Amino acid sequence: MSKQSTDKPLFLFWLRSRAMALVLLLCCTLIFALVLWAYRVAWHAAAYAGLLCLLPLALVFVVDYLRSRARYRAILHLEEGLPESLTYLPVPIEPGEQAAGRLLTAMEALYRRRVTSDDQRYRQMTDYYTLWGHQIKTPIAAMRLLLAQEDNRMARQLSGELFKIEQYAEMALHYMRLDSQASDFVFAPCDLQEVCARLARKFAAMFVAKGLSLQIDVPKGTVQRSDEKWLSLALEQLLSNAIKYTAKGGVRIAWAADTRTLTVSDTGIGISPQDLPRVFEQGFTGYNGRVDRESTGIGLFLCREVCRRLGIGVRLDAQPGQGTQAMLRFPPEGADVE
Repeated sequence: MSKQSTDKPLFLFWLRSRAMALVLLLCCTLIFALVLWAYRVAWHAAAYAGLLCLLPLALVFVVDYLRSRARYRAILHLEEGLPESLTYLPVPIEPGEQAAGRLLTAMEALYRRRVTSDDQRYRQMTDYYTLWGHQIKTPIAAMRLLLAQEDNRMARQLSGELFKIEQYAEMALHYMRLDSQASDFVFAPCDLQEVCARLARKFAAMFVAKGLSLQIDVPKGTVQRSDEKWLSLALEQLLSNAIKYTAKGGVRIAWAADTRTLTVSDTGIGISPQDLPRVFEQGFTGYNGRVDRESTGIGLFLCREVCRRLGIGVRLDAQPGQGTQAMLRFPPEGADVE
């Protein structure tokens, strides 16, 4: 905002705030001139005396306005920079300003106490869920070893459910880590074919259980610079959704070198047009979430946040009953990312 655009409303406000004093002083000056004229002083001499009285008064009001304008501009400048301390505010002069300053100081102290308390609770919650995420892996691993000793339909079903539990535990752990300083993004050349093959082995039991096919059309030696661990997490969310919402057919992972795009497409139920713009919102499940009550609305949100930090664009194309295409567009070589 320019200084000229702020001076006019400030001047009008200043006039309104000083209106009573201005009217009173003008009346006093007029009475003074009328008294002189009543005592048979020449009218031009009386007017001249009145004008002389107005000059120092006008000077006082000009100085007052200039000081008010300087203070107002200083506050606007601070508003643009939003300082974290009230020490940068102009020194209060009037009693009203002093009272407002004391109120702001009390509000700042209350705000800082609440922020400190919220930060402490958030750290405690993060520590708890991080500990829980690590501790839950032990019984999961023990159950997997026990189920590996059995080879029957029930054991395979239990293994599938145990895999889901492990996925949700990992999702919660990564969700808590995402905004913490422990989110260590290490960028290095990643072989996309190896990443996809590793995820295919991880989800193999799920594909077999649902009778779905998996096709990986990623040429050998397709290398992109990224963080392999977090990239795998983003792809894992897309692959998990593709399996969850596909009853027949299969999933295809393909690489397009010309557009530097990795696409995960399925033959599932698709996404309704009204839900498509909101699928990456945190906690949004949409129509598909009401069909599949296990949906949490966290997977795609987590995928988008990870891709944003990796500098990868993510987009979904889908039609109801015609499957979904999830596209990850990698940045150009040498592009700066977080």
